[in-house]
Amino acid sequence: MGMFKDLRDITRMGKEMRKDTPMPGMRESIGQMRGMMEDAQTQMAAAELMQDPNARPGTATILAIRDTGMTVNENPSVAFDLQVTDAAGFTYVVTHTQIVSRLQVGAMQPGATVSVMIDPADRNRLAIV
Repeated sequence: MGMFKDLRDITRMGKEMRKDTPMPGMRESIGQMRGMMEDAQTQMAAAELMQDPNARPGTATILAIRDTGMTVNENPSVAFDLQVTDAAGFTYVVTHTQIVSRLQVGAMQPGATVSVMIDPADRNRLAIV
């Protein structure tokens, strides 16, 4: 009888430990999910900006490009260092993250010029068209 009681106690202790101890890799998974949520919010903001009638058109020269390590629907999230010029001719540098189609990544290399839509309330908020 003692053996079954010990087995039951060990099982109960194991269940209690699982409640208190995160599973291996859980912290990394939560970090990845947080990154995915941030990317989704960025994409939604970019889509809203492109629909905004107050958004101003501009151009940007890509100075640098970095992979963020995140993907959405197998498309990479990319960080760009951009030199932006708005319609009034004002030029500034900004870092911008956006999800880019795998098919377009090759065309978005340093030195390339892209069209952007700029938020008039916050010129650092933009979307690559």
